[in-house]
Amino acid sequence: MNSSPRLDRSKILAGLRSLRESLAEARSCLMHYKDDRVDRDKLEPAARRVDDLMLMFAGTGADVVKGTIWITEIQNGIDRVVNPKSAAALQAARIDTDSLLAAMALEPGGDRAKAN
Repeated sequence: MNSSPRLDRSKILAGLRSLRESLAEARSCLMHYKDDRVDRDKLEPAARRVDDLMLMFAGTGADVVKGTIWITEIQNGIDRVVNPKSAAALQAARIDTDSLLAAMALEPGGDRAKAN
């Protein structure tokens, strides 16, 4: 039974790596034109927050509640970008954030864990 939280943490870290890749791809799509800079800059705080989450879940002090709040912040940042050049990568990022929220809800201290 001790391995269960470890497996969930591994799943969360894998989801965060995927989210990091999706955001990097979206930002890369917005690198070539000066007019895209505003949208690219909107994704910068989300990318930094993913790095914060990776550090938190890689360490010993994983906080599921804080993680859920940060994922919501990332989703809000993604939703602010409407540039069609990054639409596919941002759709992948939205899927990643939804999966992460579901995984965190199953973690000890998450909403579903409290409901049981």
